Amino acid sequence: MRIHPLQPVTGYGKTPEANNKEEAAPPKAGINNQTDVYEPGSKEKVVTYGRSLSKTDHTSIARLKDESEKAYESLRRIVIELLERQGLSADRLKEAGMKSVKVDEAARVEAARFVADDGPLGAEAVSNRIVDFAIALSGGDKAKLGELKGAIKEGFRQVKEMLGGLPEVSMRTYDLIMEKLDKHFE
Repeated sequence: MRIHPLQPVTGYGKTPEANNKEEAAPPKAGINNQTDVYEPGSKEKVVTYGRSLSKTDHTSIARLKDESEKAYESLRRIVIELLERQGLSADRLKEAGMKSVKVDEAARVEAARFVADDGPLGAEAVSNRIVDFAIALSGGDKAKLGELKGAIKEGFRQVKEMLGGLPEVSMRTYDLIMEKLDKHFE
């Protein structure tokens, strides 16, 4: 049995001699002799299954920040009105060194409405905002799931440490966030 040495492959179905002849041949009339040039642009590169590479969604981030600010301002308003009904203000609380304020029924009812399941600060609404924000930041990049979940977990840990615990609505919110992130990035 005899083994023949391999010839270098230079073109499908062509011998090395034929390849060299083509390279040396003069250009044909009417053919534009241009070289390829790379020009960076803003086009997204499409990857497997027609999904584009991740890009941060700045429009969604701005919208979500606005929604969060509105929810914060509503909660802030409840606290300010509660203090005013008791003849107090945040500045007076600091000056007097007061560490607690009695929550009246009006503030309790309004706060309960905000954190209810269908309220703007309820577990469902807040988890939706956080997940939408995370998706917008990551551009939908699956590789960033661990980083997103880690940052959210750390944020909840810090709040729990500051407050000495978390209310039930916060724990439900955390669980919903993790479920929704896992489902989105499956």
